[in-house]
Amino acid sequence: MGAWGHDLFQSDHDFDMVSDMGAEAGLDKLEEEAVAKANADGDADAEEHVYFSLLHPTHPDIVRQHLDSGVLVDLIKEKKAAMLAPPSKWSFLQDPCYAYVLLGACAMGLGCSLPAEYLIMLKMVYTEGGLMPGALKQMRKALFGPDGFTNGVPYDFESKSLIETANSMSDEDYKPNPFGYVGMNVIGPGGLFNTGMGDSSTSAVIKELRAQHAKPDACGGCGATAQANSSALMQCGKCKVRRYCSAACQKKHWKVHKKVCDPALY
Repeated sequence: MGAWGHDLFQSDHDFDMVSDMGAEAGLDKLEEEAVAKANADGDADAEEHVYFSLLHPTHPDIVRQHLDSGVLVDLIKEKKAAMLAPPSKWSFLQDPCYAYVLLGACAMGLGCSLPAEYLIMLKMVYTEGGLMPGALKQMRKALFGPDGFTNGVPYDFESKSLIETANSMSDEDYKPNPFGYVGMNVIGPGGLFNTGMGDSSTSAVIKELRAQHAKPDACGGCGATAQANSSALMQCGKCKVRRYCSAACQKKHWKVHKKVCDPALY
């Protein structure tokens, strides 16, 4: 899980997750079919120059069309469900909120059409999954601008690859350590090697989203299932989803709920 920078896609951690999500999206099978077709058409070396991935594929138009056919929407639903589910004992290895946000970054880079509700959710949770400082700035710019992401237009996060990072190092950076090696590693993001940036297990935003998902018919303030007089719970006047047993509970809980109170999400 080495990392060579603080931006998106500058760590083995990110690359592993991108590879896993690409397989979930069916890109491995799509690549196999493309290689087989190219071989049948006489291209014996197709396997060496045909690469389908969520990150820098050789044929981005084909990958984008595949994802926009409904595959991306289904994958978003899966990653959202994982993010809103109670954390498992293995969550420390791969933060589900990090995966949800990284999928968005991949889709933006390819110029996919992202559902409006996904963009809204990304704006709420991109800070909650343990992204590195550079990655946070990149996502903030992509989501809020200026010159941010536009649906259907490939977005360049301008993250340097390992080779580009090495080539941009100064002579001062190339000083070897006592063992004679030139180190490039920085602390990696997320999961097992937590960077101190926090993660979804301690996030008030994710906790509220999970509570709404797990107990939609309970008071957000105290967990009651009815008002004191046994009447049905009242609903939040804005999102029409979060429910409360009293005005006092709603007022007390507003400082948390306001962070995720958006009717477009539900």
